[in-house]
Amino acid sequence: MEKGTEEVAGVNVLQLTEIIGSAQRDLVGGKAAGLAGLIRLGERVPDGFCVTTEAYGSGEVPRAQVLAAYERLGGGPVAVRSSATAEDLPYASFAGQQDTYLGVTGGQALIEAVEACWASLHTERARACREAHASPHDRVRMAVVVQRMVDAETAGVLFTADPLTGRRGVCVVDAAPGLGTTVVDGAAAVDHYVLDGTEGEGAEGGCLTPARLKELRTTGERIRDLLEAEEPGPVQEQDIEWADDRDGRLWLLQARPITTLFPAPPPSGKPGARLYVKFGHVQGMLRPATPMGMSTLKSMLAGMLAAFGLTVEIVDIGGRLYGDLTDACATPRHGSGWSG
Repeated sequence: MEKGTEEVAGVNVLQLTEIIGSAQRDLVGGKAAGLAGLIRLGERVPDGFCVTTEAYGSGEVPRAQVLAAYERLGGGPVAVRSSATAEDLPYASFAGQQDTYLGVTGGQALIEAVEACWASLHTERARACREAHASPHDRVRMAVVVQRMVDAETAGVLFTADPLTGRRGVCVVDAAPGLGTTVVDGAAAVDHYVLDGTEGEGAEGGCLTPARLKELRTTGERIRDLLEAEEPGPVQEQDIEWADDRDGRLWLLQARPITTLFPAPPPSGKPGARLYVKFGHVQGMLRPATPMGMSTLKSMLAGMLAAFGLTVEIVDIGGRLYGDLTDACATPRHGSGWSG
């Protein structure tokens, strides 16, 4: 049996290095599970521990255990971050819905910050977000991550695909001097980079050097590929929070799937780029088709196009009906009924 929550029932505090990953999501929440995954991959993550959902369920912060773990970190300023079970999911990130406290110093301040994180699970904002994603309130629990603060010179977020256009093959970086809170909360303008592998990217200015941008791009692609190798299936592009310390070291603060990307077409097995046309949109069908509807429409469209002498592969992308017109456009057919 895979080791999971059952074998650690009653455990109120776990070191991040003790968490085995997604199998313990119900115990440590999404953020802590993601950080444990980065540690397992050998990435540089600030030291820390997790106050588990078992502690949350008890209704009282396990003061002695939390303070002992804090002392093992060496005391000093820490980041106290929510890690709800409905957070950083493959289909919904719930980003920013619960609270984070930075630069928390001292035992009593730490206990109060943990309690505040617990309380943030029940704010009107958090409840509204769960309702929008049909996530039942009574099934969500809160863990809390406590990590040593990074003395950040610059910080920001890295996306391994463009979250606005959906374009794969590029990385997008938003960065700002300092802790990077302005990047996350959108309180001020930040430096924005779109990286496509061109030599000297970022040379025009901003808070990041071309060398740092290259490292970020390489790091993001490495994490995405390693996670894909662990869990084969559709590629999950990553949303990664990071910080550079004063000694020039890159620290990873969070990694989760980008949940807003429209699905990429399935592999065609053919070389080169492919051209797809969305048939449903032409017909005003804006919603996904049911499996039965998709099967029926595929057969109907293939038959209609065959009447014009065209062999077009009908593809299901995100529940929508697309036609792969690459071969048809590459080889003109005279007298086929097409005009333009």
